[in-house]
Amino acid sequence: MEDDPTEDAGDDRVFIGFPVKCHYRGGHRVLGNHGVHLWIKDGRLGHGQLSLTHSIPLGDVSSVDIVERHEGGSEGKILMAQGLAQTLGSGALGGGRGSPASTPKVVTDVTVRTKDRQHALWVVEDRGGAWVRGRLTGVLHAHRIPFYDDLAPSDRSAAP
Repeated sequence: MEDDPTEDAGDDRVFIGFPVKCHYRGGHRVLGNHGVHLWIKDGRLGHGQLSLTHSIPLGDVSSVDIVERHEGGSEGKILMAQGLAQTLGSGALGGGRGSPASTPKVVTDVTVRTKDRQHALWVVEDRGGAWVRGRLTGVLHAHRIPFYDDLAPSDRSAAP
């Protein structure tokens, strides 16, 4: 199958999608407002469900920014109803148990900056910045596209 993302295609092709959750959130007029998966294939970058359906030429890309963040999570909740618990018995309200704390989820934002000063955003869930960067490094290097944080500070201010 030509668009099988599990194939090892070397440095010319990247797919970030199922089983990884990766959503395009907009920012570039050619790519539209939303979509799924991040594809780099045949010198083009974009998104699409089963294949690359919305794309721009890699030559239009000026840099790529990878930012890992943590989202969600909560503190534990303790149920306090002493009077009611004493009346009904301690087991009636779960023995004083509350909901456990949840761990924040790792999310990585991939911002593709284009030479026409647009910013396309993908959000990758449950994968850290190092994992995403590792997936993109080969093809970006082959096309001489820098990561934004590798640019000198003077070049960052001039970058689109």
